Amino acid sequence: MISSLSFNIESIRAHVRQARYHISEHVVRSLMARDVSIPEIEMTVTDGVVIEKHSHSIRGMSYLILGYPEGKPVHVIFTDNEPNWPVMLFAYCPAFPVWKDARNRQIQGGSSMNKTMRECYFCAGELKNILIGNFDYRLEGKLYVIKQVPAILCLQCGEKYVSGETARNIDMQISAGSYSGTEVVQVLEYQ
Repeated sequence: MISSLSFNIESIRAHVRQARYHISEHVVRSLMARDVSIPEIEMTVTDGVVIEKHSHSIRGMSYLILGYPEGKPVHVIFTDNEPNWPVMLFAYCPAFPVWKDARNRQIQGGSSMNKTMRECYFCAGELKNILIGNFDYRLEGKLYVIKQVPAILCLQCGEKYVSGETARNIDMQISAGSYSGTEVVQVLEYQ
């Protein structure tokens, strides 16, 4: 556990309980792959322990929190750079070869990690509220599309973020299998 934190973890937890946070597209990918769910992410942040602190000259501070929702080890990396709206950057289950166990890296080191966000966590680029036509993801050889998602887009690197409320809605629809239909997809194979 990190002994001195430069933020108020209880404030972060309160915001997560109220779905007052954003998630990155990286987290959406983990949701689509069913590696983690929104309830698991939220339980990790509200009940877990911060095990790493990362500093980046442009991105600022981020924190790795470990939780065990229903006994399952889950890591969530988040930043509190945006006042009152923490951003969940990554969410995953720690595994070999990066992790020896849920608390210890296999290889020491590792990479550092108003109502809307002000700048992109990854590149510090300008952000714009958008309605994403499609989030496209592949899972076990199948293509899944989530349409008309309210999001925030980085105009510099293209990273997309969705709110905690939107994340809950997407997760609920995935869990329920609430697909609205199917479409034919044209595929080209590079030759």
